[in-house]
Amino acid sequence: MNDSTDATMPMNAPATAPGAAGVAAAGPLAGRVAFVTGAGKGLGRAIAHGFAQAGADLVLVARTRADLEVLAQEVQACGRRALVAVADVTDSAQIGAAVDAALAAFGRIDILVNAAGGSLRKPTLELSDDEWDRVIAANLSSTFKVCRAVGRQMVAQRSGAIINIASTAGVRGRAANAPYSAAKAAVINFSKAIAMEWAAQGVRVNVLAPGRFLTPLTEAEMSVPEKYAAFVRQVPLGRIGQPEEIKEIAVWLAGDASAFVTGSVITLDGGQTLA
Repeated sequence: MNDSTDATMPMNAPATAPGAAGVAAAGPLAGRVAFVTGAGKGLGRAIAHGFAQAGADLVLVARTRADLEVLAQEVQACGRRALVAVADVTDSAQIGAAVDAALAAFGRIDILVNAAGGSLRKPTLELSDDEWDRVIAANLSSTFKVCRAVGRQMVAQRSGAIINIASTAGVRGRAANAPYSAAKAAVINFSKAIAMEWAAQGVRVNVLAPGRFLTPLTEAEMSVPEKYAAFVRQVPLGRIGQPEEIKEIAVWLAGDASAFVTGSVITLDGGQTLA
């Protein structure tokens, strides 16, 4: 594989760490393998942390190796194993290589989180075809391609939990953000479609639709007091979300406690979509 599809073999937990060889992992996701895209930053990173703390081994997927290597060390510190897979999730060949590496390392994939994506704030009349296509590819096409690649394994093993990250922009739309709003709305209905299609094979598919969270993409804007104040006035709970607040619900959706939940969309927005 070339550098863009490079995968580093799993880093084993220290022999004395909980979950290391010879020590049973504890937690609601113990013994499971999670494949997380967009793992290098933001919500994907927070979810990966939550999964490791809940006992899962991780396949960490993103385009930037340095971010993934740091996260892999943190996963290892939780006593879990981590496979770094550098890949562009808009490219089917690179996705396939990452899935193959995951199966070679762990033998199965129990959980998938599609957290990769990207936005563009621009008036619709000023959008180029290329800008539209890039946002759709990053958010919608990538979700389809990764679900297809991982879904084949989950359907074959007759079990799996998929969590696709959408957005409140996909629930209610957002001005000057048309391609992102369209892509995230499509992610929601795509997820419902495959939830129905794969339910008989034991594969559950759910959606998390976060509102504004503090991530590297929003940090600069939210650090301006006037902009922060203007935004939180729209949120009944009066603040933005923190990345750590998404990980517990992701663990719940990935585990047995939500075994009767599929095709659901859960918003995490402080009540903004109610306002």
